[in-house]
Amino acid sequence: MLFIEVVVPKGRFDVPQRQALAGRLTGRRLLSAAGHDDSAAADPGVIDLLDSLTDVVVREEEIWIAGGRPAEAARDTRYVVNVTAGMWGKELSEHLVSRITAELAEAEPGREPCVMVNVIIVPEGGYGLRGRVHRSPDMLRLIEQAKTGPQEPAPDGTVVDPVCGATVPVGDAVMLERDGRTYGFCCPHCRGHFARSLEAAP
Repeated sequence: MLFIEVVVPKGRFDVPQRQALAGRLTGRRLLSAAGHDDSAAADPGVIDLLDSLTDVVVREEEIWIAGGRPAEAARDTRYVVNVTAGMWGKELSEHLVSRITAELAEAEPGREPCVMVNVIIVPEGGYGLRGRVHRSPDMLRLIEQAKTGPQEPAPDGTVVDPVCGATVPVGDAVMLERDGRTYGFCCPHCRGHFARSLEAAP
C-alpha cells in the first residue's frame, strides 16, 4: 500500500544508519496516530496488515546538485522521499508529509535536515497485490478481515471508524447519518464502503 523510497547523498550515512532510517519509516510508525509503535490509532490487526503492505528503501545518489552546487555529505543533510500511496494517498498526503519530515528530523538531533516529500497517488485500478489488481473495495475487505478485536469506545472528542478501526478527532472525521445514527470515518473510502454495506444488508 505504501512504497517509500528515501534518497540521500552518497557517503552521508553508513549501512547501519541507512537501516535505522528505513526503520523509522515503517507503515506502523507512519500510519499510527503519534507515529510510534505503542499508539492505538487503529485495530492492531489492521496496523499489522498495513505495515506488511509497506516497503521502504534507502539509497544513495552519487551525483547530487542542490542550489546550483554539489551537495556535500559532511555538510548537507538532504533527503528526497518519494511515497507511492495506494487508494488513500489523497487523504493521507498531509499526514505522510508531516510524519516523514518529523521522523527524519528526529533521526539527526541537532541538525536541520532538508526534506522533500513527494506523495504519488495511485489511481483506482492502478494497484496490484498478490497477482491481481486491487481496487478500493478489495483493500477495504482485506482491512475488515485483518481486524482482531471488538471495537472499543471512542475517547471524548473522537470517533472510531467502524471500517478500519482508526480513532479520528470529530472535527476531522468524515460523517454519515443513517437511521438516526451518526457514524464517523477516517476518509471517504471507508464511509463509502460502510454506506454500501448498509444498503446491501437485508
